[in-house]
Amino acid sequence: MQVASDIAHGVDYIHNFTGQNSGLVHNHIKSSSIVVTEGSMTAQICHFGTAELCGEVVEKNSMGPQDKSGGIKKLQRAGSKSVKLEGTRGYISPEFIPSGVAIQRSDVYAFGVVILELLSGEKALKYVFDDGRGYRSVSVIDMAREAVVGGDLRRWIDKRLKDSYPVEVAEKMFSLGLGCVDDDPLRRPDMGNAAHIISKLFLDSETWVKRFTVPAGISISMDPR
Repeated sequence: MQVASDIAHGVDYIHNFTGQNSGLVHNHIKSSSIVVTEGSMTAQICHFGTAELCGEVVEKNSMGPQDKSGGIKKLQRAGSKSVKLEGTRGYISPEFIPSGVAIQRSDVYAFGVVILELLSGEKALKYVFDDGRGYRSVSVIDMAREAVVGGDLRRWIDKRLKDSYPVEVAEKMFSLGLGCVDDDPLRRPDMGNAAHIISKLFLDSETWVKRFTVPAGISISMDPR
């Protein structure tokens, strides 16, 4: 939860608090762009500005008035930038593929993929062998949606956690992750809302940890009396 909260607030800062009011996007949100410090487990987002340094940004668009949803004509933001189709498979939002335009809600989509990775312990995209079809790619989004249909969420959560987590918080994080990867960009939350939700869930998880942490100096024995 610490990592998820740090990432959410980092992307929210890029989108909403740079003071430039220019519809900035990161365009390279992915698990390999996140650095987690040992001990404190705080997360930092790397590669901001990579799109421009690598020559992905090719021109500035004049999009016209911005609507209330943060999009232009239901998609593009005022001040969005046209970019070459560069990205990491598994993190690219559906609207980015045909348009080649990265918008802030493309970052939200990639952030949702990272959330699902954190919850499941799975990679964004992996290859599995299918009898008769050979190897095929399966995304963490597909697996998450299958878990919803099958009502199998707890089995989908990373087994290394061994049920040592607040189930209600995990379910809400799961719901947020799926909301962020909605195929329709207008149905995704903006990063301000996502960061607010995760902050509350982070506090809820800390309360859960304190409730179930054994105080120092107290031992628990499972031996029969």
